[in-house]
Amino acid sequence: MRKRNLMVVGREESLAAAVDLIQAGVSIDVVGSRGSGRSAFLKALRARVEQDEWTVVSVRGIASLRQHPLAALHLAGIGATSGQRPGPSLHETADSLRQALRASRSVLFLDDWDDLDESSWGVAESVRREYGVPIVLSRLQGLRARHTPSGLPASTLEPSYVIDMTPLRFEELETALEKYLSHPIEASTMSRVFAKSGGNIGLALSLVDATVREKRLVLRGGEWTATRDLWSSGLRAVLEAHLESLDDATRDALEIIAIVGVADIDTASQLVDWGTLELLEERRMITFIPSGDRQLVAVMPPLLVEFFRHEPLTARRTRLTSQIVRQLSTPESVWSVLTDQQSSPSASGGQDALFVRLLQERARARRIVTAAEWEANPTAASAVRYIRALMHTHTARVRDVIADVLSSPATRTGDDASRAEFAALKAEWTAYVDDDLQRAVAQLQDDAQTVGAHAGMLRAVEVQLLANLDTVPADFGNRLEVSDELPAAVKLMMLETQMSVLVSLGRFSDALRVFGLIEALEHEEQRYTPRVLLGMALFGQGDPGAALDVLQRGFDEAHGYLDIDAVRAFGTAASLCHLAAGDHAAVDDLLEVIFSAGEPSPLPPGVQLSLLAVAAVVAIRRGQVTTGERLAADLDQLGAEDGPLPGQSKAWPQVQLLAFDGSTEKAAELLARSGDALWNRGARVAGLTAQLSAVELDPTPTRLSAAMAHAKELPEAAGLAAQASFVSARVQRDPVAMLAVADELDVRGLTGTALSACRFARAWFAAGADDLGQQRAVEREEQIRARHPGRSYDLARFGATAVTLTDREKEVGRLAAGGLSNAEIASRLVLSVRTVESHMHRIMRKLDVSNRRELRRHAEALT
Repeated sequence: MRKRNLMVVGREESLAAAVDLIQAGVSIDVVGSRGSGRSAFLKALRARVEQDEWTVVSVRGIASLRQHPLAALHLAGIGATSGQRPGPSLHETADSLRQALRASRSVLFLDDWDDLDESSWGVAESVRREYGVPIVLSRLQGLRARHTPSGLPASTLEPSYVIDMTPLRFEELETALEKYLSHPIEASTMSRVFAKSGGNIGLALSLVDATVREKRLVLRGGEWTATRDLWSSGLRAVLEAHLESLDDATRDALEIIAIVGVADIDTASQLVDWGTLELLEERRMITFIPSGDRQLVAVMPPLLVEFFRHEPLTARRTRLTSQIVRQLSTPESVWSVLTDQQSSPSASGGQDALFVRLLQERARARRIVTAAEWEANPTAASAVRYIRALMHTHTARVRDVIADVLSSPATRTGDDASRAEFAALKAEWTAYVDDDLQRAVAQLQDDAQTVGAHAGMLRAVEVQLLANLDTVPADFGNRLEVSDELPAAVKLMMLETQMSVLVSLGRFSDALRVFGLIEALEHEEQRYTPRVLLGMALFGQGDPGAALDVLQRGFDEAHGYLDIDAVRAFGTAASLCHLAAGDHAAVDDLLEVIFSAGEPSPLPPGVQLSLLAVAAVVAIRRGQVTTGERLAADLDQLGAEDGPLPGQSKAWPQVQLLAFDGSTEKAAELLARSGDALWNRGARVAGLTAQLSAVELDPTPTRLSAAMAHAKELPEAAGLAAQASFVSARVQRDPVAMLAVADELDVRGLTGTALSACRFARAWFAAGADDLGQQRAVEREEQIRARHPGRSYDLARFGATAVTLTDREKEVGRLAAGGLSNAEIASRLVLSVRTVESHMHRIMRKLDVSNRRELRRHAEALT
């Protein structure tokens, strides 16, 4: 791998602008931080202008030769001499540069201008003023205004145009690294690289080089995948170069900010004076990010934080930590947290390069604060805050700490409200983490006797545990009855649990009514779960627009406020809506941000179940079977029971894998069994969803009869009713009924299924030689697509069609659909005819077609 051979990515517009400026005789300053790609940009720019027959003279500054007059020009061959006579004079060197730039279309490139000796710069400036030759120079970002490389004042300043080497966007960095590594990078790994490098291409390249050498980044299944944390001691020299221009005090200030983590500006200004903050911002070594009504300060690039945390200089770190503790009056007991050098291997992603780092640092700050609170004043309330802060760190040490806190006698102190909250948290940990539902329920019932009016909170937790892990209690309404005299926090918990159960039962109008009661409560706590459930209820009612509006708005707000749990909850619910529609691109956008945040809290496991299930299904449908199998294995390792809401099922990836292999009957049987089990537990919406999908996979009258009987029991589930009409028409092979339900499917958010309905109707009309029917089906499909411009949909969610083809199978299928014979395809693709025949057999089996003509109706599967 050679970095100098890497193409410039993400700079095309800047390159084009630079060429135009040079042709207009305008000088250019290419400005950026170390590793931002300034030299690569100059190399690409030189190639462009030389193609236009410009004469380019290149000179590079060398820091160690700054004190040698004319050194840079002489080393570039300008005015250099051979033999033993003394070097050329200033005038001779200037004449030599004039001769090199004598052509009318000439330009001088000065790379690393900051390291140029003064005499070389003086000669270049003289020639520029004399002949009007444009100069293109690259320099570091953020050095204060000056007119010569060493900062000497000048009486005049030649105008120049600044091109800023801003960090690359996620897609640009991904493209660059895929070209560099010759293989794609697994999504979560790519997000981690992006977060650590902050979009700095030089750092990203150094990071992948180092981690590939140390086998922290390995090639698996055609994708580069991280096996461990993406940090290497080999990166020290690279990161030291980013710090070499800082004096000791400024470097201390930057490291203090890194130690504290992302903090609001008030905290940062207590630790670092404003002048230093301004200087670090000017040099792009910190950035300010709005979060709600606060401004947060973060180190840039984020990999510098890793560098500081892995520095082996204990005395230095102790000195700086002592300074933080002294200035913030932090108890000495939390030093061990501040100086913990373990960095969690979280992924990155999100809408910007800093999102993941902000989440990680905010979580770290919470651990610091809550640890200090617990040690200073151990009570039930401080225990809850401390445990919740720790739960996002998945290590054995953290589990031991949580176990110690849960068993501490100090947790019995506090008012009824805090002790009830602690009892609820302890029961959830016992049920979900220790896998002991019976003991958790017994604990809740015992503790309910000791917390007075807050006992209703524990009854709500008991109902939720039973619904998630066993069966919805038949008397849940009585258990969750809310009376006026209850505290607001108890009402909120009971109403939220009511809403969760009602959504799982398909009683959506009741769920919306309960949401109205929650909204009417006067309570300072803003919980995100009711809004997530609101979105799911709206989608269940068949109003996908309103549902996604609620969920996307919640997701964006949570993203802005760095609420990691809310980001996952809103994003997961929205991804399920998009998956139902067959819009995998929208699912990808959400999963990228969600997975970047690392593993969610284990309480409850429903979010993680949904995330892994959805991600696995989408991966397998794209033909990324290795990734899908890995995600399915991760799902099995959770050891959690299927949850009561749609998507919280371990069966989904297994069903998709079976369908991918052509075992549709086995896939349908597994899905039907899963649906039956969920239905019998009271998870009616999730159960019926699975049962109807089983009919899609294996459209038999027997399966249809069982599913339709259950569909009648959920009259409010408009989306599932439309899906039921679809599978009924599928079993009966009724083109008229199939076409009639297409618009309803689209309206209810099942757009991919709607398009599939048009395809089925068209094929059946064709089989019956009904040309008019075929035309109606084509027109209906076009109308549906016109409602969703620019979107692409998967037409069969669990089936073996659409994106389950491999890249080679798609290529062969496209040529076959275009009319080429097997021999012609073999010649075109340099394959044997037997290999092409083998590909064609698999394609027809997966797409369930019997001849080449039918391939044309699967155009989306072949792209």
